Amino acid sequence: MTSSPAKTLYDNLKAFGLTRAQVRKLLPQWWSPEAETSPDGYAELCGLISRRLSLDFGQLLNGDVVRKSNATGLAYKHSAAATPQSLQGATSIAISLAEAVNAAMGYRPADLPVKAAQFARRIRVANNDIVSLEGLIRICWESGIPVVPMPNLPVGVRKMDGAVISTAHRPVIIISKKRTSRAWLAFILAHELGHIGCGHLLKSGSIIDVSLQEQTTFEAESSNDKQEREADRYALELLGGQAADDAVSGWSSWISPVEIAVKAREAHRAVHVESGHLILRYAFQSKRWSECMTAMNFLSEDANAEALMLSALADNLDLDLIADDLKDLVMQVTGMPEPAAA
Repeated sequence: MTSSPAKTLYDNLKAFGLTRAQVRKLLPQWWSPEAETSPDGYAELCGLISRRLSLDFGQLLNGDVVRKSNATGLAYKHSAAATPQSLQGATSIAISLAEAVNAAMGYRPADLPVKAAQFARRIRVANNDIVSLEGLIRICWESGIPVVPMPNLPVGVRKMDGAVISTAHRPVIIISKKRTSRAWLAFILAHELGHIGCGHLLKSGSIIDVSLQEQTTFEAESSNDKQEREADRYALELLGGQAADDAVSGWSSWISPVEIAVKAREAHRAVHVESGHLILRYAFQSKRWSECMTAMNFLSEDANAEALMLSALADNLDLDLIADDLKDLVMQVTGMPEPAAA
């Protein structure tokens, strides 16, 4: 018995990294699987998948899964525990999301960060003399660099921590790591800015940072990837530089989590960074990750990072300018609510 075109397509998408259930979760709510059985319905299915996953429409019609030409040139970083194959689904969704947001912004050249110290000064001037996640996000948007959260992928889709997607005329930063800590997400965002500032996108179309975890985050000197070392150095310079290292270097190796939090609060204004970042610096230096993660819990100001990103997205992105067939995808994967009726 010959397989239906839709079954063949779903089988090939599974080999690509997305199950039938995961793909259907990305389709509009009005889509009916029964439509896939007709030639016209199958063609419409291919069109929807093509737009949502940046896949070649003509190839999909033949049941083949091939990226669009503008969705190639990908570089995966920190991927020892995950293969690029396992991240193809999340990468394709991220590319479609970046393209949708970029198209809605119109043609406004991005003011790209070059020197970390210069970018830090811009943030401090606009943000009460502190480099914070809120300030980072604000200046990115003002510079024409969208910062887009992508926490809500279908269940089972493995995702990256962050990415810089190179679109037609601007980079779009995707943050898909689900953390409430502003300090953690600030470092991921600063790291992605480092890839932009260091010119890495000129060599790779888009950069996917698979895992910026405790042993990889901040540990630039142990990485064999020159671009990762450069992006980490840029991020650390942006988030306090040597002054941050100096501030935590005198902290004892036996202080309690409460004392760590207190010291971070006492020192953060002099260093011009959020308290949570100083705790992360201390964790890197002392290797006392468990105690430092407990210390982070004492910082009420370090919470609600995802809400902060989502608020900035809602303030800067007009959903009415998103293509109708992608609006539901943008809202679904970012968590952006339906705009209130006028």
